[in-house]
Amino acid sequence: MSGVEEGKNLALTPGELDRVEKAIFEVARQQRGKLVPVPLPFPDYWSRVVELIIHLEQEVDDMRREGVGSARLSTGTRRLSNIRTQLRNLANLRLSALTSDAVLDSLLGRKKDGSINTGGSIDWSKMDVNERVFHTEVSNAVDKFRRVSSWNLLMGVEEVVGEQSVGVPELVDFDRADSGDLAPMPVPTATIPVDWDDPDMDEEDRIRAIDAGYHEAPPAPTPVAPKANSVRVRIIQNSDDPVIDEEGREIRIVKGDLCECSPEMSETLITIGLAELVDA
Repeated sequence: MSGVEEGKNLALTPGELDRVEKAIFEVARQQRGKLVPVPLPFPDYWSRVVELIIHLEQEVDDMRREGVGSARLSTGTRRLSNIRTQLRNLANLRLSALTSDAVLDSLLGRKKDGSINTGGSIDWSKMDVNERVFHTEVSNAVDKFRRVSSWNLLMGVEEVVGEQSVGVPELVDFDRADSGDLAPMPVPTATIPVDWDDPDMDEEDRIRAIDAGYHEAPPAPTPVAPKANSVRVRIIQNSDDPVIDEEGREIRIVKGDLCECSPEMSETLITIGLAELVDA
């Protein structure tokens, strides 16, 4: 059944339809700039608006069929268009106000214990029942958002799940503790001593190691007991190439070192100008 056919059985009188038309413009004027929905003149406001629109559409359709003059038909069409423009503006204002109130009540209007702080900002006895249904649906959607986003945890609201608390407890909860004793101090961790392997080297050894091109100082040589018939010489000249002793070992020649070597080896070092004899 079309809207025009339904209009034949309208329940409102012409006087009541005129009141509904005036109420559309009046409520739209009052709602501008308001953050909460203003009271409506009828509890079934939107149902009456529907009946008014059906009535006006029927009038325009009758004028088209009867061939009424274009001036009267144009006036009726313009009247219907103006009312629909006001309804769009009014619906936008009221739905925005209803949404804002539902969000404030459901999201920000919660007490610390998690209960709802309704605040009583809307008198539902002066609102349309369809608007209350919309408000409830928005509140349910916000409650779902609270659950999926752990809103209470974000806001520091303590929730009790079974016997365990979830969230951040209030500071006053610590004042209600049964024991007045201070919490025990943590047991200190035992310190493990660290043995540092610091080679026994003097500053001259370090300087010689750097001059010889070492990035790190070489370990101190292990003292060796002097051999019998050995000769003590002092190195007086560096040598890029190591010297091979009687046992086939390579000996690096560093200026300033004191060496204990065989008479043959000492004679060789003195002859080539790398060492000099040290008096015993």
